[in-house]
Amino acid sequence: MAGRNVFYCIDEKEALEFDGSSLSVTDIKRAKRGFCASVVPPSHIRSHTFKIPADTDAERLDTLVEITMFEAGGLDLEKEYSVAYVKHTLEFESSWLIEAFAVEHSKLKELFGTTASRAGHIDLLAVPYMVYEGLYLYDKAESERTDLFLYLGDDDSYAVLCKNGRYIAHRDLPSISSIAAKANVTVEAVKDTLRKRGLQGELYGPDELLLQESVESAFSKIVERVAQTVNHKRGIFGIKAVDRISLDFEESPIPGLWELFDGYGFEGSAKGELACCESLEPSKQHMGVEALYMLAAKDGRLEPPNLTIFEKKRGFWATHTGRFTAAVAASALLVCGYALLKEAELASLEDESAMLDARLKSVKQRAAVLRKSATKERSMLQEQRERLDEAAREIMAFGDTADAALLIEESKLKRRRMVEDVDRALAKYGLSAASLEQNGSRRMEVEILSDYAKRDRIAKFMKELIDMGYRGVGTEAIELDENLYSSLVEIVR
Repeated sequence: MAGRNVFYCIDEKEALEFDGSSLSVTDIKRAKRGFCASVVPPSHIRSHTFKIPADTDAERLDTLVEITMFEAGGLDLEKEYSVAYVKHTLEFESSWLIEAFAVEHSKLKELFGTTASRAGHIDLLAVPYMVYEGLYLYDKAESERTDLFLYLGDDDSYAVLCKNGRYIAHRDLPSISSIAAKANVTVEAVKDTLRKRGLQGELYGPDELLLQESVESAFSKIVERVAQTVNHKRGIFGIKAVDRISLDFEESPIPGLWELFDGYGFEGSAKGELACCESLEPSKQHMGVEALYMLAAKDGRLEPPNLTIFEKKRGFWATHTGRFTAAVAASALLVCGYALLKEAELASLEDESAMLDARLKSVKQRAAVLRKSATKERSMLQEQRERLDEAAREIMAFGDTADAALLIEESKLKRRRMVEDVDRALAKYGLSAASLEQNGSRRMEVEILSDYAKRDRIAKFMKELIDMGYRGVGTEAIELDENLYSSLVEIVR
């Protein structure tokens, strides 16, 4: 099985050689001819999630991901990044949900540069949240379900959601070292406390109040954030329920943890501790998970998002420079010309310098394209905002016009109703109006004529309008002229 082993990089001196079940320490130089891999710590990864039309071709997709990461993902245009991504098909949309990951080149060189120089290459630098996919490919987990993996590490902790054997989401969580710092104890003390007492408050002593509060506070945040992530992804990925929750913590249970999960609606989920490989000791179980993922990548069982910048170089003699050097060296040996040998070495160095110059030029051109694209996107966004502002102003103007029209129509209606009410009252009491003057929709003056025998009907007319709801109905005087009464009645709505 040695032919398919992977070398898990630890540092510039040692690696772990993995054969699918066990890990053995070996010199990092042994990785030169093998498949060499490691995992980027989450604290150095910038991630961003967005949607892209599903009909986008592969080359265009790569470009759009990089542009979006600089424009919306907060990357610095003055820095170089390694960018990788995973795409999810959305069931009810013609879009891909893209989750992109980026790490600065300077960070990768700081973390892995010395190791890469000794090993000669690092074929895969994996995104840590993706590694649980390897469990499904080697029958360590059932693929036809939704799983939640809860990893608790010394320096990093996170939760990972997988559905049908594929990664779909993650959430960074408080690490064990952060709990230790708040409790003012060591990392090992926190881990020992989690194994023995966990979240069962009655097991803590009276002098351990700070430790108890730190543990309980951290795990309340952990379970709450996990529940929020599941609920957020439920509609996007059609999650009906979390079938199983696996605790990835050195094969150790944490008393009271599952009861806390039950309080957040996970009563129906199966729960247990994660064990990757039986031959591995508990402290190496998570490394086993990562190594299985690396092995799956080497075996071609998956195409992992890859953040490496330390790709394996072609053998020197397979390059143009190598072939040229060999030819010159052979000629030099034939003629015993030491000067020709030195000239060949100089030519090799000049070729290498030219290659580096070409690479630098390519990087600069790429940065220029990204800057130009980002500027164009910003311009288009500003134009869209201006159009939206103009549309909003037009809508407001239309709204004001409509309101004015409604007020005019309402005023006309009130005036017509007032005239109709006056006409009905006049007709009811057999009175005649010599004149009718209306002032707006609230006031009217009516000059009423009546003979002597019907003089009391003017008062009845006024009472009729008051009964109709008019608040002001009155007359200053009723005049008699040749047996004919004349009265100017003022009506106010």
